[in-house]
Amino acid sequence: NTICFRDTMRMFNKIEDLRKKDLWQGKIIVGGPHTSVALETIPEFVDHVVQGEGEKALVEILQGRAKSRIIKSERITDLDSLPLQPWDIFTKLPYDYQCRWMDTEPVFTVNTSRGCPYNCTFCSVSSVWGKRYSFLSADKIISEIEYLVKNHNAKGIYFREDHFTLNMDRTREFCNKLIKKNIKISWACETRVDVLNEESIELMSKAGCRAFYLGIESGNQAVLDKFRKDITLEQIENISGWCDKHNIRAYWSLIVGTPHDNFKDYVTTKKLIKRLKPYSYAFNVYVGIPGSSLYQYVLENELYEYKDDIGLLYMPGFDVKAKYFYGIDSNKLVDYKFKRRTPFDKKLLKRMWRVPFRIIKNRLSSFWK
Repeated sequence: NTICFRDTMRMFNKIEDLRKKDLWQGKIIVGGPHTSVALETIPEFVDHVVQGEGEKALVEILQGRAKSRIIKSERITDLDSLPLQPWDIFTKLPYDYQCRWMDTEPVFTVNTSRGCPYNCTFCSVSSVWGKRYSFLSADKIISEIEYLVKNHNAKGIYFREDHFTLNMDRTREFCNKLIKKNIKISWACETRVDVLNEESIELMSKAGCRAFYLGIESGNQAVLDKFRKDITLEQIENISGWCDKHNIRAYWSLIVGTPHDNFKDYVTTKKLIKRLKPYSYAFNVYVGIPGSSLYQYVLENELYEYKDDIGLLYMPGFDVKAKYFYGIDSNKLVDYKFKRRTPFDKKLLKRMWRVPFRIIKNRLSSFWK
């Protein structure tokens, strides 16, 4: 992926060095979302570049039928036809088998769908998958869970994908079959506040759902509208109450530092958090990712302060926000010394954060200028 591309480049270069020294004679094949949004950054010595789905493309390459360096296969219409992941290999590797919102382990990460038809401006997933949404059947998901429980002692499942519940018929079928088969497994999924109602949340809870990952993004409706999230504050409030009522933990993913928001919007979001009390939340400092409409807007209007070697865009004040929200020096994230600073309204900060200003000043004076 784009964020990890530098690590990938280090591997590329070391492997190519082995090949030049005749210590290795294989092919270098790369896939993943970055190949769709920044093809020009892939070095020429990479033998094959796969865009989009990799299953058919990889077989084509390995069987010697690939006719070009860049390969993009037709979307797979029947995901049920694919074999299980090689869990016998994965489970022997030192991955983290915990989920911070679930009180059990091991928790296995499972992906059951591809694509998202929504139009969130900061997201580049449509540049990889298009708008088409494809998914495994409920029966296929359950068979994989049964396999993991029987063979690898799975206690939890985290459905890590863009939108697990987009097809609610599948979601209800999945839940009802888990209950009918008496499969006792805790699980979490990524979903949206606009597709769920209390009835569906109650059913999911009965079927073992213990947590939702929700893209809340902001507590300001105007900002949500500019993000084209197609959700409302009322929906956020409703789902928060239903989650509390049916014992599902809600994790909120939030964004700060876009051209659309400001400090007042951050304070508004904090007020919403304080009022609705999600189980957990985190603020993500915006970085423009190629392939998203917001990225293009920032690029064309020259709103960014710095564009790095792989095309990521950093907004003015990124260093300040990285220090505050992540607790780290921005130089650990990007090799650049930011020069401009986000305006600092001391009176607003003091009034809204409701903590002694001297504490804020001591923490921020060294880098917020």
